[in-house]
Amino acid sequence: MQATGIYFTGLHQVALRSFELPDPDLFEVQIALRASAICAMDQAYYNGIISVAGGYPFLSGHEGVGVVQKVGARVTGLREGDLVAAIGGGLFGQYANLHQSRVARLRPDITDYQNWIAEPVMCVMNGLQWSQIVPGDRAAVVGTGYMGLLLVQGLVHALTSEVVAIDVDPRRLELAARFGADRTINPTTAEGQAALQELAADPVDLLIEAAGVQSGFDLHYDILRRAGRLTIFAAHRDADRLVSLAAWHSRGYQVYNASPSITPEFHKLLPPTVRMMERGVFDMRPLISHVRPAAEAQELFDIAANHRDGYIKGVLLW
Repeated sequence: MQATGIYFTGLHQVALRSFELPDPDLFEVQIALRASAICAMDQAYYNGIISVAGGYPFLSGHEGVGVVQKVGARVTGLREGDLVAAIGGGLFGQYANLHQSRVARLRPDITDYQNWIAEPVMCVMNGLQWSQIVPGDRAAVVGTGYMGLLLVQGLVHALTSEVVAIDVDPRRLELAARFGADRTINPTTAEGQAALQELAADPVDLLIEAAGVQSGFDLHYDILRRAGRLTIFAAHRDADRLVSLAAWHSRGYQVYNASPSITPEFHKLLPPTVRMMERGVFDMRPLISHVRPAAEAQELFDIAANHRDGYIKGVLLW
């Protein structure tokens, strides 16, 4: 069948193009996308920070919500008409074929599709799992962008005794407090510097670094206790970072790189993630800052890549 997709066509350029999509294989479902979300990786493609080996044009996207249109002969537990959260490749297409393990059924009454993008929440579930949270932990999140705010939401439901949110954006810190952060700290203010000194005197058990910049990463040397857990959540795609292995060694930090690659069967987190979203543990509604029709992809990608107009997370609707 002929389908339409949002293709990367050059540096800082996306455009709608047609492509041929076959019928789904035995264990695949074909979905009609209702929503496709822009990830930080997609922003990196757009800005040329990372590239695809085959060059332009290429179809990407791995965060979506759609309706099952066709099912392969060996598919079980899914049927035509099911509304699903989807992960995998090609989800900037209006239609996509995915293995049945890459979709999870959503409630049929959902119509606010942009608020049910599950893949980034899976990444947060994965990061929290690998952070080895102990009941009563005091935890800090450095960087309260979209993923950092999801981490705050998860931590306040994880038997922590304190959650500290650290960022330079007052608006995002307000959201962190709204989601249950016990303390918010802006390091660019005198008050924030005083608060960091207090934390240095009474360090946290767990620090999740979600800022993606050297200055944010370096905060752990001051506010993470000896033998504490450091979860590197941000991807740091734009540049190499400096690290003091001597400090890591002498202080006995436990360090985790919480990417999906740390979990070989990452897709298995999809069903429990959807359940956590349905229970309200994770609430996307305050975080989806920009929603546009697919025909306006170029505009939304430009806003996302430059973090304009209060951007937190963008979703394209089909």
